[in-house]
Amino acid sequence: MAVKRDQILVINSGSATLKFKIFDNRLNLLLSGIAEKIGRPGSFIEIDGKKIALNKSLKNHGEALNLVFSKLAGPLKTIGLIGHRVVHGGEQFNQPALIDDKVLARLEKYRPLAPLHNPINLACVKACQKALPGIKNAAVFDTAFYKTIPDYVYLYAIPYKYYKDLGVRRYGFHGISHQFVAQEAARILKKPLNKLKLITCHLGSGCSITATKFGQAVETSMGFTPLEGLTMGTRSGDLDPAVAFYLMRRLKLNIDEMEAILNKKSGLLGIFGYSNDLRDIIVASGYKISGYQPPKKFSAREIKLAKLALKMFIYDIVRYIGAYAMILGGVDYIVFTAGTGERNADIRNLVMKDVRKFIKNAKSLVVPTNEELMIARLVRKFSL
Repeated sequence: MAVKRDQILVINSGSATLKFKIFDNRLNLLLSGIAEKIGRPGSFIEIDGKKIALNKSLKNHGEALNLVFSKLAGPLKTIGLIGHRVVHGGEQFNQPALIDDKVLARLEKYRPLAPLHNPINLACVKACQKALPGIKNAAVFDTAFYKTIPDYVYLYAIPYKYYKDLGVRRYGFHGISHQFVAQEAARILKKPLNKLKLITCHLGSGCSITATKFGQAVETSMGFTPLEGLTMGTRSGDLDPAVAFYLMRRLKLNIDEMEAILNKKSGLLGIFGYSNDLRDIIVASGYKISGYQPPKKFSAREIKLAKLALKMFIYDIVRYIGAYAMILGGVDYIVFTAGTGERNADIRNLVMKDVRKFIKNAKSLVVPTNEELMIARLVRKFSL
């Protein structure tokens, strides 16, 4: 008797991680796992909470995915559709899309716009096509949630031809997470999403804030790339472009070197100096985190810089919340999600303490994000 292929496998790949979940056709979770530290020492795979130690480090996401597939030989027999997170879909892809050669070729053009993410996302698609031939693959785009943002918001004040000819504009990212969290907030509050004004704060290594009015995104902090916006783990966030020009001339840096500084050596890491782990910064600033022991005793200089980094991080979040509250004409709830937003009460309390100085009785909510479930919801139509 033939096995029924009616389940959905979701692949959510990050710069050094690969999350995977299997859902049945009613979107009940059947299996979940993650490959960690891809391309780094100490790689491992975890499936349904059981850690699988590896003899060698995983070189890339393709290798990680093939190893995951070797561990899931049985469950893979029931897969009828694979959903992928793809970070950048440009203006063309503002809805989930079935992936064929033509779609892949178009997505290849967006590699320069999200160089840390799109190449990895597409490598996972190709690995799935090779390992599971005949199974449909569909993409959900982080940028798609922002299709409702108006042109006067997404355009930069540079020559218009750069938008028309080269697609230079604000796109926004983390859209899958913000969309899920907004929907979940409405469900938890037992209020229609189209009646709510929400500010969702996705705070992790990468950070973004989105204003959602009556179910539609109207503004977001990330821009042409995921570099714009808040101070992040290693990304600078908002920056006068002339700073880059000045440093390039003064230090004789090329474009790649400058790009690496802004994406990988700035943000919290750039200020604190020791690490980009916000837990270290919080502990060095005098707070305690249950179950976390910092790797060292911090020096007086590190303590001073940690406090500065923390103040900058909180200030940026509050600055954006204030602006978005004005844009929305008030806010019903400020919603926190992602690693830091969900698990660190100190960060939430510091943010809300400052927010309530100018938004009296501001209300907040913690909603765990679930990008994989959101992807499964959006691609399920392709399996019908």
